[in-house]
Amino acid sequence: MSDKEWAELLKDSPRKAYELLVSSFGSLVYAIAYNKLGGCASKEDIDDCVSDIFVEIFRSADRFEQNSGSMKVFVSTIAKRRAIDAFRRLSKRYSVTDSIDEMSDDTEFSGGNAQVEAEDKILQGQLWDTVRSLGEPDSLIIIYQYYYDMTIAQIAKRLDMTPAAVQKRSSRARDKIRSVLEKE
Repeated sequence: MSDKEWAELLKDSPRKAYELLVSSFGSLVYAIAYNKLGGCASKEDIDDCVSDIFVEIFRSADRFEQNSGSMKVFVSTIAKRRAIDAFRRLSKRYSVTDSIDEMSDDTEFSGGNAQVEAEDKILQGQLWDTVRSLGEPDSLIIIYQYYYDMTIAQIAKRLDMTPAAVQKRSSRARDKIRSVLEKE
C-alpha cells in the first residue's frame, strides 16, 4: 500500500486503517520494542509498549499527512521513541545500580550455559562499577550514550556542554574503562 493510500485510508476509515496498520507493521513494531526493552522488561511490558506505540501512531496520524517520509519510517520513529520512553520508565522502577550481590537467588537463566551467563553478569557488574567510578560528567556521558542511546548532540544539550567536549570526554572515558577492565 502506498503512503498516499495510507493517508486516504486514515481519513476515510480510521478503524480499518488501524487494523491494517497493526497487521502490516506489527512485527516491525514488536521487533523495535523488543530490541529496546528485551534486557529489562517482561513479555507483558513489551506487549504493553507495543499497544501504546500503536495508540500513539493512531493519535499522530494527522502528522503523517504532513510528513514527507514513508509510513514505515513514521511508524519506526514513533516505535523507537515510545520504546525508549518505556525503557526509561522501567529502568527507574528497577534501579540499574543494583549490584550482582543484591540479586535474588531465584534469578532464572535463559536456558544457556549457566556458568557463561554468570560470568557475563559478573562482567556487567564490573563494567557498571567502572562506569560509576569515572565520576561526573564522564559517567553520565557514557550512560546517556550507551544506556539511553542518546546522540552526542543530545548529551551536549542535556549537560550544557559543547558536542566536541562531549565527544572528547566520551573517548577518554572509554579508554579509561578499557584499561581498568583489561587490568581486572
